[in-house]
Amino acid sequence: MTQGPAVEDLEHSRYFLTEWMPPLLRQTAERAPPQVLADLGAGDGGTLWPLDRAGLVGETIYAVDISAEHVALCERLSPKVKGIVSDVARVEELPDASVDAVVSSQVIEHLPDDRVLAPEIARLLKPDGWFYVSSVIRAPHAFWLYKGKPPAPERWQLDPTHMREYESEEHFRSVLAHRALEFDVVRSSQLKAPLTDLVFRIAAIARLVRREQLPELYLRLPGWVTRARRATGMPIPGYRWVEATGRKRS
Repeated sequence: MTQGPAVEDLEHSRYFLTEWMPPLLRQTAERAPPQVLADLGAGDGGTLWPLDRAGLVGETIYAVDISAEHVALCERLSPKVKGIVSDVARVEELPDASVDAVVSSQVIEHLPDDRVLAPEIARLLKPDGWFYVSSVIRAPHAFWLYKGKPPAPERWQLDPTHMREYESEEHFRSVLAHRALEFDVVRSSQLKAPLTDLVFRIAAIARLVRREQLPELYLRLPGWVTRARRATGMPIPGYRWVEATGRKRS
């Protein structure tokens, strides 16, 4: 008998495309819309797609991901997207100082060594180019539904493949510190899980919705469903969303 997709696979390898983006990312992109942007760990395009839809990227979006499946999906989202199958720690296809902006959302916590990301951001950015990186902060009492799988910590955490979850804004800032980069903002806020996302993932487990339809599902539904997604977020105990923006020194 063919086994259906695992809960972990649905929860953590699929992100939903909507036009919403974190306000800090929008503000940063609006101040300096990049002609060329690199999304390191692009996944299903959940960060690059709203940026493109908002008209905030001029010419080219490099969607970099270790998964060829994710890269192929991103390439379908916009003619501006050029996919690169690569480890985000060293994107050999992109030369030094080749992009105006780098984004990396919910990626750094998966890396075996989280200190490799900042040097690559610094290498890729042109002088005065900007970056946006996000992750999660875990309080001592934090709890979620998934058990970490080795080599990740064997504890109940936000994602079974997280190699780490940061202790504070200062901890997060420290792993992004690099002599060529300067910070503009580092901040955090309560992390919430949209209940509508959970409903759709359960529907996929029950095979009422095909797994491959999940990323673009909200795009096919009435606008009120997307608005309900933002309004029905359930706080995740002990977890905060942490974001950092900054730029490369000229």
